[in-house]
Amino acid sequence: MPQQQLTVSEELARRVVDFEVVRNVGIPSELPPAERVVSANARLEITEATAGQGNVVINGIIRSTIFYASAEDPSNVVSIRRNFNFTERVNIPGARPGAEVNVDASIGDIDFYVINNRLLGIEFVVVADLEITVPETVPVVEEPEEVEFRRRRIRIRRTIVERNFVRELTSVERLPSDAEDIRRIIDVESTIQLIDIITGNNRVTIRGVVNNRILYVNRQGQLEFFSISFPVTETFTLRGVDPGDEAFVDTVIRSEEASLVDNRRIRFNITALFNILVVREEEVTVPVGVITPGVFPERRTVIVDRVVAEERTRVLARDQVTVPEGNPDIDRVIRATGQFIGGTVSAETASGGVFVDGEIAVNILYVADLPQQPVYFTSTVIDLNTFINIEGVTADMDAVVDAEVVRVSASRVSARQINVRVVVELNLVVTERVRIPLVIRVGEEPADEEGFITYTVQPGDTLFLISRRYGVSIARLVEINNIADPDNLRVGQQLLIPAG
Repeated sequence: MPQQQLTVSEELARRVVDFEVVRNVGIPSELPPAERVVSANARLEITEATAGQGNVVINGIIRSTIFYASAEDPSNVVSIRRNFNFTERVNIPGARPGAEVNVDASIGDIDFYVINNRLLGIEFVVVADLEITVPETVPVVEEPEEVEFRRRRIRIRRTIVERNFVRELTSVERLPSDAEDIRRIIDVESTIQLIDIITGNNRVTIRGVVNNRILYVNRQGQLEFFSISFPVTETFTLRGVDPGDEAFVDTVIRSEEASLVDNRRIRFNITALFNILVVREEEVTVPVGVITPGVFPERRTVIVDRVVAEERTRVLARDQVTVPEGNPDIDRVIRATGQFIGGTVSAETASGGVFVDGEIAVNILYVADLPQQPVYFTSTVIDLNTFINIEGVTADMDAVVDAEVVRVSASRVSARQINVRVVVELNLVVTERVRIPLVIRVGEEPADEEGFITYTVQPGDTLFLISRRYGVSIARLVEINNIADPDNLRVGQQLLIPAG
């Protein structure tokens, strides 16, 4: 029988970084010149992240739409779409070639301005949470028949498959009865909301809706905004998937188009990327001690994150916005959009639940109360502070939250004030870190009479990595080994580490 092995993911480093992407956008000759930029939005896709020696190179695409007011007619809003490729190298101590890089990135801020009437400037702040890991296979002791072991059952999640799929989503939809006829579409912004994710034999099926937000000009020349949705069902072939597996799906809209069939119908053509990760939860039994007298174990501490609870819920955030001085009074609100500011969302466990905090940037377009009916922009930041009750959670556990803005609505209160309501969906996973003293071999003498094992420093090792691997604090390692410079370990250097 082959020797049992346990594969664990070791974290080499983790860091939150931010950097700027600055671009200029020329206005095509067929479009009118610009008087001012009204607003801009953006979506971010990380296409590749590669670890080097002490650094990570991030490649991505920012897909942005810029809205500006025409110099010829201030009430005329024009949109320009651009894709910006970028490459950024960030220094991450502990990173090394061959390591896996997980990136959770978002747009933290957008700034826009007019350089001249044919050239616009736009600046993005990208916030990226980087986690660098390496898989390590830990051998489990071959169990001789004459030795009796003390065992422990643990549950692990094993990755079955991860793949990207690109699908074209097309639909013709009719305007709601209360919407004005369309003369011209200015812009469409689409998102996919997943409702069901179902695993089957060698397949994953998703069901959801495509939400489309349309900004357009009606027959009277006025700006209008409405949302229209259509259902989507897609099945993806993935070998090795079983019905009991769990699938995680991320969606990225790569492009969306909305064209008029007539003044009441719109054809949507959307290109969407689906990233699908399938995992399988398994229970394994491992030896953690020896019962037989006269036989001594050598242990390796493995840290396992046990899932305690998973919770999905929706919460409401609200605010009242006052139009800043210098902006004209409000005639009517056209559109409100929102997204979480990159790097602001956090989750902290407490007895009986999880505190979730974050900041939501809300952008509002409104028609000014002026004779020419020009369109203006205002914004606000709404603080989200909520507590989600989850039975069994304690303060020493860890929580990860995926927060998404589902819907934003805004209404005029007065000539200077707007009410804003934001519906947020929270997906929470609470885990507990468990130390497993895994028996990797046995002998007739104790591995170390004073309760220590000797470890030889390998290429790429850091005190952070070794401390995580053995479940010992960096301060304790420094104290035991009298380390003068914790940032500089020598390959081949021997360290004493508390056993078990």
